[in-house]
Amino acid sequence: MVEAAGVDTWSVCWYLGVDSPAQKAMEALASDPAKRSFLLPEAVHGHRVGWFPGTRLLFAEGHPGGEDGLCAGHKLPDALQRVSEGLRDRGILPPRFPLRPRFDARNRAIKEGGVGFAGLRRLDSTVDLCFETAAEGLAALSGVAAVPVPRMKTEFVREVGGSRMETVYFSGTSGKRKLGRWYDKGNETGAERRGLWLRAEDQRRYQKETRLCVEQVASGSFVRDQFVQRFEPLWRASKGVRVGSPVELAQRIGELVDDGVLTPRQAVDVAGWLLLEQAGENRQARSTWFRKRRRCADLGLVVADGTVDPVDVDLAEIIERALDSSSWGEG
Repeated sequence: MVEAAGVDTWSVCWYLGVDSPAQKAMEALASDPAKRSFLLPEAVHGHRVGWFPGTRLLFAEGHPGGEDGLCAGHKLPDALQRVSEGLRDRGILPPRFPLRPRFDARNRAIKEGGVGFAGLRRLDSTVDLCFETAAEGLAALSGVAAVPVPRMKTEFVREVGGSRMETVYFSGTSGKRKLGRWYDKGNETGAERRGLWLRAEDQRRYQKETRLCVEQVASGSFVRDQFVQRFEPLWRASKGVRVGSPVELAQRIGELVDDGVLTPRQAVDVAGWLLLEQAGENRQARSTWFRKRRRCADLGLVVADGTVDPVDVDLAEIIERALDSSSWGEG
């Protein structure tokens, strides 16, 4: 099921010296305006290259694995070497040494400024999941969207004019900072039919004080550990959750009545809510809708969106495969 695991997108950066050859080269070559920055017109080894004139921060953002797909963590130094050589081929000579801070007259480090390689601004630890049937993939994505995760806010996007899930976003409780996403990569790229190729991403953004050196990220299981740290709460919350088509869930509701978990009246209420929610006929108060949605998730009942094919998947098992995959290629 796990096709690949590694880094999808990253961003590395350097602080350039005042009036250095690299600064002058960026002033001459970076002609495309962007948000507070300027970009080179062409990519460098598949990376978008730009800089922020105010802080003299040079950055390269792209896919370290290139056309080969996801990049194993221990191969990131090689990716940095290729990008650095590509910059030098264009006359841009970024510093080779680690960031060196500036000091004032009293020999105190100045927060702003400095020259050298400043580490990673972005790191997306990623897993590609492939399914034998579209119904299984769509069911898994429906389950990810339905399970409440502690200290994370969940938002989802369905297809235009339909009910099939396309993307599930995870953010902080305020909703402002994106933490990760699960989405239908096959549908996004047009490479596969809906539901056959899902991608799960842990999305990290680092400020100056928290940026990491490439060697630290490339060592051991760092990339996998970041992914696990992000989505282990989702795995824990998904234990016992089965995502299925209406017939399979009706059978499960019957079992819950037989086990004494639900009364017959409660079973009718749960089944009716699942049916109406699947049809998009939500006419209840928002608080009531969320309460019933959580109740069904706690019972392990999630309807597979966008498919009429019989399907019954164990959500925790799918997530666990992503967490424990041998495809991470740890160095």
